[in-house]
Amino acid sequence: MYRDGHAGLNALLYAPVLPVVASQYSRWLALVGAVVAIGVATLPDFDDPLPFVAHRGPTHTVWFAALVGLAAGVGTALVAPSVPVAFEFGFLVGFTGILAHLAGDVVTPMGISPFAPLWRAHVTLEWFASKNPRVNRAFLLAGSGAFAGALVVTYAGG
Repeated sequence: MYRDGHAGLNALLYAPVLPVVASQYSRWLALVGAVVAIGVATLPDFDDPLPFVAHRGPTHTVWFAALVGLAAGVGTALVAPSVPVAFEFGFLVGFTGILAHLAGDVVTPMGISPFAPLWRAHVTLEWFASKNPRVNRAFLLAGSGAFAGALVVTYAGG
């Protein structure tokens, strides 16, 4: 999946979370979560231009997801210190945001090895090519629409 598809997938998955977090905790925490969820959508692909790191290698593992989750948890706790569950929420959003990226790559023929180096099993569903413009556009549109709807639901009540 390409950048737009990953961003759309993460927005689509976070959309139902936004109004729930806003009503149970705070709108601020919900928006911080949105920034984290969509912000990490393409983070694993920073390895693509690096000559010493294989694309879809270490940054496409559950270990990288846990590392990003820890960083997101600390960051969320720093920007929302009055929310008792800020660290846990930030960790969960960062971790699952990377897992969503991994899921987006599993459905392509190139696939990933999500538990490397401990277990090098290669996982691929081969549903569509990463560069398929229709699929990437569909995820971007679905995610944008769902996220916009979640914002309306969250902020329409004032």
